Amino acid sequence: MRYKVGAEQFQQVPSLAHRSDGVFRVARTAPVGPTHAVCAVTGATVCGTKAEALEVLNEDWEAACFGREVPDCFAAVRARGGG
Repeated sequence: MRYKVGAEQFQQVPSLAHRSDGVFRVARTAPVGPTHAVCAVTGATVCGTKAEALEVLNEDWEAACFGREVPDCFAAVRARGGG
């Protein structure tokens, strides 16, 4: 993992988990708004946003399926050969 998911705010979102004995809810954390790419080594954001203003998940930003990336982060990761 080169980059973690960072966002200004997260929320708990219930999701369905299927098991052989039935269905139950599992809460997961999802960003509110666009996500930033945060370097897994240095903790700095790729786009230059102050990392202190963000909450960071231990989740791979490049593999995340949240759908809304900060355009500057997306472009910078792409230019560095990722994404």
